Amino acid sequence: MERYQDKVVLITGAGDVAEAAAKRLLCEGAKVAFSDFSQEALDAAISGLKAEGWDGERLMGIKCDVRKYEECEAAANAVLARWGQIDTLVATAGIIRHCPIDEMTEAQWQDVVDINLTGVFHAVKSVVPSMKERKYGHIVVISSIGGRTGRPGVGVNYAATKAGVNGLVMCLGYELGPWQITVNSVAPGPLKGKMFAGMTQDRIESLSAGIRLQRMGELMKNMSFPWMRYNSLPMKGSGIYRLGI
Repeated sequence: MERYQDKVVLITGAGDVAEAAAKRLLCEGAKVAFSDFSQEALDAAISGLKAEGWDGERLMGIKCDVRKYEECEAAANAVLARWGQIDTLVATAGIIRHCPIDEMTEAQWQDVVDINLTGVFHAVKSVVPSMKERKYGHIVVISSIGGRTGRPGVGVNYAATKAGVNGLVMCLGYELGPWQITVNSVAPGPLKGKMFAGMTQDRIESLSAGIRLQRMGELMKNMSFPWMRYNSLPMKGSGIYRLGI
């Protein structure tokens, strides 16, 4: 039997990492719900998976802006109404708005904070009540190696939010452990994908300069995240797994 047979996973975001996680989870037998502010992105993710032969009954798309708690709560409630449980949250929603600090506007700073950090807070808060009730759950947040290293090219807004996410994850590991809810993060280096598609060559070279292999990583479509390899990760370890460095 697949390890995620009949488990329900809510993924925030509908980009490359979300799609890779969804494919792996579907292979493991899960039901997957995407939440994203863009209906176009949701439709593309779900139609793409259906085109590859995945059962539409195991897929769900919910329009949701993670900057607004009430929308995250509504998304979680929609999943609960359809499938009765949320076993895992995978928080992938995020943006990057890089420029030098002396050129960065208040809006550029706040947009990244609101989505990358406050959005994670909202997403986690929305699923915790049902997980506490069942005394079971997994929360996985996509962080970034930039939150630990401040590597070139990520921008102070992005690096600050990912450092904040790391602190949030470590704290939640202790806070939610008594309810058998594990909280962990995955911290990739730069990966080729939609988020980086519009970057200039200079920007790509700047990001690549912080990587030992001097190039961006390839996002594997069936990426097996470390949190999928085990039935349980340490409740208080909140381990940060580095990919693509």
